[in-house]
Amino acid sequence: MPAHGTEAIKKYYSDTQFEYGLIWNWRSKNTPALHFGYYDEKATNHHRSVIRANEVLAEWGNIPHGAGIIDAGCGLGHSTLWLAEHYNARVTGITLVPKQVETMQKFIAKKGIKNVAFLEANYFNMPFEDNSVDIVWAIEAVCHAQDKSQFYKEAYRVLKPGGKLLIGENLRTARPLAQEKEELLKEIFNSWAIPDLDTLEEHRSHALSSGFRSFESKDVTANMMVSYRNLEEMCKRWAWLNKLLHAVGIISTVRRDNMLGSLKQYMAIRQKVFTYNHLLAQK
Repeated sequence: MPAHGTEAIKKYYSDTQFEYGLIWNWRSKNTPALHFGYYDEKATNHHRSVIRANEVLAEWGNIPHGAGIIDAGCGLGHSTLWLAEHYNARVTGITLVPKQVETMQKFIAKKGIKNVAFLEANYFNMPFEDNSVDIVWAIEAVCHAQDKSQFYKEAYRVLKPGGKLLIGENLRTARPLAQEKEELLKEIFNSWAIPDLDTLEEHRSHALSSGFRSFESKDVTANMMVSYRNLEEMCKRWAWLNKLLHAVGIISTVRRDNMLGSLKQYMAIRQKVFTYNHLLAQK
C-alpha cells in the first residue's frame, strides 16, 4: 500500500477505527477523539485532556459564538461536536473516509443534533462558497497532505475576510534532519498514511504566500508529552495481540503498522524529531 494519498488515508482510518476505539477511547463518553490530549492544571487524565486540546486552541483563536466553522479532516467528529455545543456554532465536519461519515451521520441522527453536518469531501476542494465561513479548524489533519500549501490556499478561499485558520499539528524540527532521525520520522508517520511533516517556517510560508495577513504559532509540546507517553504505554500493552492477530491473518498490515508506528512516537518527540504546535492564520 502506498504510504500516503487519498486511498491510503481512507484505508488507514477505515482499518484502524476499531483500534482507536479500543486503545485510545475505551473510556470515552460521546464520540471518540482521534487527536492527542493537552495536559495542564485543568486536565490531568486522558479523557479530560482530549477535550482540553479543543478548549485551548479555541480560546487562543477567540472563536465567536454562533460562528460558521469547517472542521477539516474531522475524523469521528470529536472537535466538530464540541465546537457546536460550546460555541453554539454551525459546524460541518469533512473527511475523505466514508466509514467515518456514515458513523457520524448515524450518531447525529440518533441524538437529534441539528447544527452539525458530516460530509465526505477533500479539504483541497471544499464544497463551500468563497468568503463563506468564519473558522477553518484542523487538528492533526494537515499532516496528511502531500503539498500542505494547497490546504492553506483552499482555507483562505472559503474564509470570510477576518476569518481564522486554526491548526493543531506535528511539525518536523528541521529539513533535513540527521539521517537516523529522518528515517525514524518516515517510519512512524508513513505508518499513519502521512507522507511527511513540514517545519514551522514552511507552514508560515504557506500561510503568507496564500494571502493570510498574519501567522502565529505556539509550541505546546510540553503539554502533549503525557499523551504521547500514554500512547506508547497503551500500545505496549496490546502489541503482543496485534502481532499475533497479524501473523494469523486476522488483522491487516495497515493495522499492524499503525501499532508499530505508534510505539515509537514518544521516543521521537523526546528526541526532538518533531514538535506539536498550535498555528493561527488570519485572513
